[in-house]
Amino acid sequence: MDLKLLKKLLETDDLKEVEHLLDVIGTEQVKEAIPLLVEFFKRTNNHQLRNQIALCLSDIGNKQVVKPIIDMINNPKTLGNRGTLLYSLKPFDCSEHLDSLVHHLITGNFEVQAEVFQLIEAMNGRFPKKMLLKSIETLKDELSELERKQNVLSDTLERLYSFKKN
Repeated sequence: MDLKLLKKLLETDDLKEVEHLLDVIGTEQVKEAIPLLVEFFKRTNNHQLRNQIALCLSDIGNKQVVKPIIDMINNPKTLGNRGTLLYSLKPFDCSEHLDSLVHHLITGNFEVQAEVFQLIEAMNGRFPKKMLLKSIETLKDELSELERKQNVLSDTLERLYSFKKN
């Protein structure tokens, strides 16, 4: 694998050529490309390129990419563009990152929530007990807050309807 060519293509943002090369790297599971891919993955502001790199890293299948992907999911610059990043984690054990995933389950959009749910489901209960208990408590707190909001909104809606009748 010509890593110099990969670096050159990543620097030019020629997405068509980069996508083709990333497909080859992922299919052939070129582990030597991981450091360069992770460097560009962290550095780029191009969401499409970041997603393509994440999918390539996922295809390579080396667990050393989990932390950089989780870190990027937690980075504010990926807000609104986290679904593919979460999807790229499917081949890996993400149980050490349950707390971060629960945060995104609560705060993310529908796609993010669906991807996080699938990741948590795939963990099949394999997480540190302390983290599990913390996540359960976090979700219970969130459900209580949602119930409180629902009650306030329902009461307000009823009140507004009562004004409509007058």
